[in-house]
Amino acid sequence: MTAAPGNRTPSGNGLLEIPFTASSLSHVRFHAGEWATRSGLPRDRRAEFVLAVHEAVSHAVRHGTGHGRLHLREEQGALHCHVLGAGPSPSRADDTGAREACGTDTTESSGEDLAAVRRLTDHLSIGTAPADGTVARFTFTLPAG
Repeated sequence: MTAAPGNRTPSGNGLLEIPFTASSLSHVRFHAGEWATRSGLPRDRRAEFVLAVHEAVSHAVRHGTGHGRLHLREEQGALHCHVLGAGPSPSRADDTGAREACGTDTTESSGEDLAAVRRLTDHLSIGTAPADGTVARFTFTLPAG
């Protein structure tokens, strides 16, 4: 069961920002898992959180510029994750300009990892930011308590 926003005492977990590349994916998973543990995310949801982080970050590495930044914060009873530089949006998978801009083939398979993120999270949105390219944002609601 998920908590209503604001029905939880914050854990005191601060903002976590991790730059990433292909060679740092295990580092990102480890630190995201530790951060989620300190936030009080239950074990089963924590495994889903780490998997969602991994899929979104891997998407950025494979279909974006090969690097990016992960921002994690706890706010209003939920864990918020932003993956900056997450590559092209799955809805633009057939766009020639997107393929040329990221320097890689963005076939339909490029959206499979973000589809997994959508299934695992409480909310997923994908947008763009001028300085960061594609940004994947997702949340996990924390239990009340």
